[in-house]
Amino acid sequence: MYLCYDIRGIQSFIFRIPKLKYIIGGSALIDQFDRVTIPSLKCAGCELLYAGGGKGTFTCDGDAVSDSLKKMIMEEAHKIGLDIRFGLDEDYLEASRNATEVYPFIPESLEGQPCPTSGLYPVTNGDTHWVVKKRLYKRGEKTFRWYENDLLKSMQWPANLERYKDGQFFHNVSALAENGANDEDGRKGAKALGNRNRWAVICMDGNDMGSQLRKKSESLKGEAPEKMTALLRTMSQAIDCCSREATKAGILAVIDAWSGTKDDDGSLVGEDVVLPIRPIIVGGDDISVICHVSYAMLFVKTVIAKFNEFSKKTPEAWPATGGEITISAGVLFCPVSLPLHTAIDFAESLLASAKSRGRKTTVDGKPAEPCLDWEFVTDSVIDSPAARRQRELMFHDKDLNMTIKLTQRPYTLKDYETVVEPLVSRYAAKSEGDAAGIARSQLHKVLPAMRKGFYDRLAFVASIAKRHNLAQDLAESGYELGGRSCWKDEGDTRSTPVIDAIQLCEENVRMKKETA
Repeated sequence: MYLCYDIRGIQSFIFRIPKLKYIIGGSALIDQFDRVTIPSLKCAGCELLYAGGGKGTFTCDGDAVSDSLKKMIMEEAHKIGLDIRFGLDEDYLEASRNATEVYPFIPESLEGQPCPTSGLYPVTNGDTHWVVKKRLYKRGEKTFRWYENDLLKSMQWPANLERYKDGQFFHNVSALAENGANDEDGRKGAKALGNRNRWAVICMDGNDMGSQLRKKSESLKGEAPEKMTALLRTMSQAIDCCSREATKAGILAVIDAWSGTKDDDGSLVGEDVVLPIRPIIVGGDDISVICHVSYAMLFVKTVIAKFNEFSKKTPEAWPATGGEITISAGVLFCPVSLPLHTAIDFAESLLASAKSRGRKTTVDGKPAEPCLDWEFVTDSVIDSPAARRQRELMFHDKDLNMTIKLTQRPYTLKDYETVVEPLVSRYAAKSEGDAAGIARSQLHKVLPAMRKGFYDRLAFVASIAKRHNLAQDLAESGYELGGRSCWKDEGDTRSTPVIDAIQLCEENVRMKKETA
């Protein structure tokens, strides 16, 4: 029979303490639990098939074995404050779907005042609760350096980037510690991110994962159980390889682009080098990272390409999609002051939007197209991506009796590279000293003008037509300039990618002026 474990409320656990170093430590504890603790358990009559992303599966020879194993897993989970739940069934899909046997972590004493660091667990001596301390150190080793040891040390470093191999992902971005003293780690982190008090929160997830198991399970009905066991092992190892190797490639691409810029302090060596990216979750087919705003899209594009490339090395693991799989992404550009759990939730909403877009392109036997969606926040998040766009970028044009959408997000990766990126390059050229680009003062006028009715939009385009070629991109059907238009009509809806490109340009401009 199959015994499946599932850490209940992974995100709640990771973001339970809203301080970056503790968030990083919480994520590292879960990764260590899957990759070190679970494989080290010794229980006769069981076999580990996979563990990753806060989930795992064993085969067990009977109820007595499964009960013993559950007790061992529960004890290890509670040592670091995890809630754990189990599913047990002869059928793997039923065991994984029905993990309803829950064992929550309960502090040994409920007396005292809330822990001063977390505000959660009760303590009687005013000290930080022991389970919270585990997020920072384990037998003297820094828990929050787990991903450095796990990812950076195993990379193949080109000669020009070797000085970064002993570096560290940032774990603080504030130059002031909680007690008001100077925080050197925070200063280095802020510098690595451009001293702009902004970062990009990226969430990525594999496409079509559920369909792989469903298709293979159907084909294995009536076959020996060993075949299903072998399939689970193959799939878990393959998806883990895809995610981790793709993440490494993305990190390396970001470091390569960042190296030698004004944000890279070239005088630092070894562990003093603070890198412009921070993995939060890398497990199963889930990837969550925080990145320097200027390199977020580079990371996403690299991961998408490498994820698909590595998946093709194990075609037998992906029977539902022709021997390969893809991954999609949601990216939120936001202030570092926005609570990270809020930013992650919003980025996951963007990811869901991107994956929904990919499903619309699905062809039987082929993987969904990799897609991406993104959004910008300058203060606080008060609604969902869809509600925000409905309010700010969509309206009914009475002149045309059509719905106007001043965005085409989410995009397939192909459309992003062929439609949006060329526009960004053209509009951003001015800031790089190219007279063919568009001045920032002109870009600021576009969105308000495009929110007006059709004839007002025509008048705005006519007013700028003699000064620069932005007018060609804004000209609508029937009034094209130079024989082309970026607008697209679908039924009674008209949309444009121009505002999407302009907002990416404005984000790049924000990063050119330091504020810290």
